[in-house]
Amino acid sequence: MRVTLQKNKLTFILLFLLSILIALIGEKVLPQKFFIDANTIVFDYYNEAGFKGSYPLTMSFYKYTQLGKLPFNVVGVFQLFFYYFILFRIGVPKDFHILTIKNIIVYLAFLMIGIFISMPSKEFITFLFISQIVFLFQSKKIGFDLSLLYSFLVLIIFGIFFRSYFALIPLISILLYFISKIKYTNRTFGIIIISVLVIILFSALHYLVKGDFFSDLARNSVNEVRQGSEDANSMIIPPLEPTGLLAELVNTFYSFLSVNFPIVEYKHLLSPRIFLFIIWQILFTIIFIVRFSWAIKDPVKNNRILWIFYFLFSYLAIQSVFEPDLGSAVRHKIGILPLFYYVFYYDSFSEKV
Repeated sequence: MRVTLQKNKLTFILLFLLSILIALIGEKVLPQKFFIDANTIVFDYYNEAGFKGSYPLTMSFYKYTQLGKLPFNVVGVFQLFFYYFILFRIGVPKDFHILTIKNIIVYLAFLMIGIFISMPSKEFITFLFISQIVFLFQSKKIGFDLSLLYSFLVLIIFGIFFRSYFALIPLISILLYFISKIKYTNRTFGIIIISVLVIILFSALHYLVKGDFFSDLARNSVNEVRQGSEDANSMIIPPLEPTGLLAELVNTFYSFLSVNFPIVEYKHLLSPRIFLFIIWQILFTIIFIVRFSWAIKDPVKNNRILWIFYFLFSYLAIQSVFEPDLGSAVRHKIGILPLFYYVFYYDSFSEKV
């Protein structure tokens, strides 16, 4: 019996095999700084393993599953099998083999999976939690209200035990939902601006209660330590000192552009690797925004997919105050890539919704 493999699925499999190849040779070809986190997770130098916080929880995962005792490339192959299996279950777009700009950007994202998931990684833990949201909204057997409620619960629990900012996503997405109900010119642009303003509001409230802005807790504190090091070349350095609310507002919008539409990062034009990341990120963001602008035209039909967009807009806004550098911003997107993958091709997967 002859077996015919469709071109779109063949393309998917080839990308998977390339990712496996990256995992197998990664330790020999990737710079050692790519493995700093992995070594910290596996060797747990300061006995930090626990069940609250991104590092302690990740350390416990690799400790109790015994994956931490395996060579990194073996761990990478195992994780990539699981990651790509989930993506395959979400679906393979019918035109995935055609060389469009959108497909090429996704191909590159898949190869980044091969880099960042090819070792013990916090992003793999993020993926395990967050990818289930796609299946909730895809399922015809689970009602919309239950899918939404469970997604909120997943994000809040993940925020409590892993990265606290995930707990903000349900709050911001609810506000974006109500804002989207208001009919005005260019709702897409409005959603972007509102998402950033909301995170600035939360940051200001935190300042009033705790005495520091969100950016002080994450980006600024991390970058102060790294000043002058060889890893400092991709740091996000806002234009103003964080002295008050106005500075936080300006810096957050600047950082939002740096993270998601980094046209302001012209200083990296002479660094080929970072410049390529910038081009990829700009095109990635444009495609994401265009897809949302199409989906919002029919909010009744696209009700489920729009909520995933709201989650992602919330996440992108949160990145603008928490991400210390361009590399971290890209790496952290790998953990939630199944959500982006789904919204990039939601019309291809519409028969499953």
